[in-house]
Amino acid sequence: MDDLDSFFAVQFPPDFPMDDVIQIASDLTADGGIIAGYIPAERGLLDLMVMKYSELLGETTIILPDRNLVSRMAAIAEGRARYPLDKISQLAADLMAYCQCMDLNFDPAIAFHELAHKEGNDEANRELAWFRASNNAPPLAWVDISRGRAETLGLLSPAPLTNHDLAAPLNRWKRNYTVALKIAELELSNSKPIERALALLDWMLTDFFLAGPAAIFASMYFSPNAAKKRLMKSLRSADREKAIDGVRNAAWDMTHLSELARRMREEGDGPGRFIFATGDRGLAEVAKLIPIDAEPCDLKEELARQMSIWWSERDVATLAMRFADAILVSSSRPPPTGPENLIANLIVTGEQAVRGWQGATS
Repeated sequence: MDDLDSFFAVQFPPDFPMDDVIQIASDLTADGGIIAGYIPAERGLLDLMVMKYSELLGETTIILPDRNLVSRMAAIAEGRARYPLDKISQLAADLMAYCQCMDLNFDPAIAFHELAHKEGNDEANRELAWFRASNNAPPLAWVDISRGRAETLGLLSPAPLTNHDLAAPLNRWKRNYTVALKIAELELSNSKPIERALALLDWMLTDFFLAGPAAIFASMYFSPNAAKKRLMKSLRSADREKAIDGVRNAAWDMTHLSELARRMREEGDGPGRFIFATGDRGLAEVAKLIPIDAEPCDLKEELARQMSIWWSERDVATLAMRFADAILVSSSRPPPTGPENLIANLIVTGEQAVRGWQGATS
């Protein structure tokens, strides 16, 4: 293998669907929604030998899926999916088939917190029971669903119903919602894109704190060249509550990104490896910037390289410099102090600004 120091052999079970899994891995890679929170091997993120070698080294790979994927996995298990599968459902089936065959684990906690926040605890716990059923279905049944050879996983029953309080607001989501409201306020202003991005960094450093994943999200959202249409839905709708819902959805997107960053940071040089999975192409593009592997002296250059697909050469140089400075400043001092209910007050102010925008059209 390209990245291995010595030869090793892997014996797969006799019924292992090798050709199918290799093709599933290729399809997942081509989709673009599977993002590594580490530097993948040259052979490829989902290469079967790479995964087995990682397992041999004692590393564990955890998949962090977004809500759309876990909901579709649950729907397939429950028998509610429509065939042929739509694109996101196909991604969900491919991902579950691959993970079942390769013994990879899921951590869908943020996805179910998001679902409960929108649909309530009863629905989130019901869907969680079916997701667990999907995660315990036979691997070969998932392969057949993935390859279009079957439309059912067989006779499945949901896992025992739980009563988790998944709807309780997460502090991380509240912080990201605060930033999302500020992003929305700046987007609705008459300023230039680069001015909006720089204004957000200034606000974070003076009135809030640098929320790295949210700032990276904003660096794409404010850019003139990014495919950002679905990153903050209905922002200019005449129905201002739809605009607020769009901002809340964006805050959940940021929370998925911050969860990836948190898990990477806490794991450090440990054996855990994390992969973010999403059917949202814009969110996947932002997620690629989360695991920037650069020393402080190289940070500006690495940021500029990554952001160059979204910004002009002149603007990306300015933004990368300010972004790098902000990261270094924020890492060397505590967050700005304020009243105990600082975030609650900022949310009220931000919602007023979004609801009060006068340029809405039907």
